[in-house]
Formats: sequence, C-alpha cells, structure tokens
Amino acid sequence: MESLFLKNAADEALVLLAPKDDAAASELISRYLPSIRRLARIYSKSSADRDDLVSEGILGLMNAIKTFEHGKGAAFSTYAGSCVNNRMMTALKKSAKIRSREESLDGFSAEGGASPEKIVADREALKEIFSDIAENLSELESAVFKEYLSGASYKEIAERLGTDRKTVDNALARGRRKLRKKFR
Repeated sequence: MESLFLKNAADEALVLLAPKDDAAASELISRYLPSIRRLARIYSKSSADRDDLVSEGILGLMNAIKTFEHGKGAAFSTYAGSCVNNRMMTALKKSAKIRSREESLDGFSAEGGASPEKIVADREALKEIFSDIAENLSELESAVFKEYLSGASYKEIAERLGTDRKTVDNALARGRRKLRKKFR
C-alpha cells in the first residue's frame, strides 16, 4: 500500500516525507535518475566521466531534497534540476582544472623527455625574461605582470596589490606594449 502511495505522490509531498522516510527519498531518486543520466550523457566524454557525473547529479538531487523550501514559488522539479545541473557543472570545472594542471606538469616531468640540461636552460631563460620585465616595466607593471603570469585573475591581482581591476588591466596593457617593443 505504501509503495503505491509513494508511486502516485507528488514530488513536493515526497520531499516532505524524505527526511524521515528512506522510501520517499528512494522514490524521488528513481524518478529523477533518468534525467540525471541523460544530462550526464550530454556533458560527458567517456563512460567513466559519465558515471562520475551521474554520482554528482544524485548528490545534487539529495541536496535539493534537503534544502527545498516549500512556498518559495518554485516547483521542486525546477529546483532539483538546477541543483543537479550546478553540481555537475562544478564537477566538470574541477575536473578540467585538474586535467589542465596534470597536462602542464607532464611537460616538466622527466618522463616527458625534458633533460636536466633543458630544465636548467629553461630556468635561465625564465630568469632572463623576469630580469627584462623588472628592467623595462614600472614597479606596478612588473608586480601585475608577475602575478598575471602566475595564473592569478584580475580580481585576485587587484586584491593582492590593493588596487582595482581597471588599474590592473591598464598596467598589464602598458607592460605588454613595452615588452612587445623590447622583444621585437
């Protein structure tokens, strides 16, 4: 009897029951699982990625079940879809950052074919570039350029240097012009 009630109950009713009733939470998950799998198939490149995204989607759905507030004007399906999508997008972004870091580190590994001599030569070349930056740029331009090269965003650079984004943008543009002239 209870299972028939759960099958016919509205999503919002199941959300109310879910904190105390595992069967209600399971029913919600089984209702949304096809949509989660479809979304994971759209976003993923491989079956391993797809499985990870399905897991992330289920976690997003479980969070939606916990945090849904009745009377806020949104249907649970809309809220759940947003939570699932956001969770998957966050996982994809993290995965892309990790892959990017791994790829950049591969270029520095010994297995990548870089000899100790090449590493030393590259470091010397970098020292020379940083020396040219220091010689040709103002103190602000040099500081902004070094932060930028380390991967910091304009916002992060502005916060670290105690200035605003526009100043960072202008200093970077001036620095680029000066270095282009120097290296042409």
